[in-house]
Amino acid sequence: MFQPTRYIEWARRRFGQVRYDLATSGIPTVPAEAWPAPPVGLPCADAWSRARAAIARYNDVPEGEAIAALGTTHATWLALATLLAPGDAVLVEDPAYEPLLRAAEGVGAQVIRFARPPESGFALDPDRVRRAWTARTRAVLISDLHNPSGCRATNEALLAVAKHAADRGAFVVVDEVYSPFDALVDTAGTFRGSARKLAPNVVAVGSLTKCYGLGPERLGWILAPEEIIASAEITMTCSAGALPLSHALRTEAALAHLPVLAARTRTLLGAKRERVAGWAAAHDVRYSAPSEGLFGFVTLPGRGDLFPEIERAAEEHGVLVAAGGFFGVPDGFRLAWSLPEADLDAGLARLTAALKIPRR
Repeated sequence: MFQPTRYIEWARRRFGQVRYDLATSGIPTVPAEAWPAPPVGLPCADAWSRARAAIARYNDVPEGEAIAALGTTHATWLALATLLAPGDAVLVEDPAYEPLLRAAEGVGAQVIRFARPPESGFALDPDRVRRAWTARTRAVLISDLHNPSGCRATNEALLAVAKHAADRGAFVVVDEVYSPFDALVDTAGTFRGSARKLAPNVVAVGSLTKCYGLGPERLGWILAPEEIIASAEITMTCSAGALPLSHALRTEAALAHLPVLAARTRTLLGAKRERVAGWAAAHDVRYSAPSEGLFGFVTLPGRGDLFPEIERAAEEHGVLVAAGGFFGVPDGFRLAWSLPEADLDAGLARLTAALKIPRR
């Protein structure tokens, strides 16, 4: 049922292994000593009730519309396994983050693609979704911020897609792990921009992995109508029984600490996005130029599959980017700026030399 996810296998081998890592697409991991102490001595039922309430408060949704998961990847699988039956069709954006495809295929769905092409700025186009629709379509799967371009879909586009789906009894599943960039949380520790609030048939999945440097903790969730959450609880029971008590305690502690972690994120982001945009403008590349987040997508039209060159760049030049072939765009790469600010310019210079990127 489940095929290997080439991107994840490659990332496990490569991320963090070179001096100039321009591939890792999340805020650096929070040091252990910076973690708040989780509550202790809570009965399991109380701990999970408190964790669910904290997830709902963070996302500004009713408590009955939230359930915890082990990061966004697990949340995506849990949502699709709940919403879809074998033989159903799911529309998935192209280019796409590969685990979205593998999750849909793994639950037995027929995957149908709709384009978000570089020529249109990777925009979410409701007309492309409509043209891809089939009688068996039960869900549309979107990332926002879009992975790999970093571009945000407009609320108008998401609403148009959601209405088309609702009229046909289908759902829109939005991977919003990057969506809190750059606003992050307010002073109350709440993220106000979840796509879940746009329409009744929008299901949102997310986590604290990318925006707050908590990747190893796998603190994720699904936001959905209460009846879907009730079904997801059944799916969770069948697949995991129950999540660990430690996960509930960590979730509550982290969500209570988010204003502090958000300040750290803002400091680490600095002006690096602007510096990458300046590099792209000075070189002969096509660039997605996102206005938020910590990665964008670079295309070198006509260069063919860049994967061998990217591998050599890591081995010989100590610089790494995420090959576009993992997202369905072989002549491009995702370029992130999560590395220390002092290393950014040197990393871009090494990348330019390694991939022989000419100036404009």
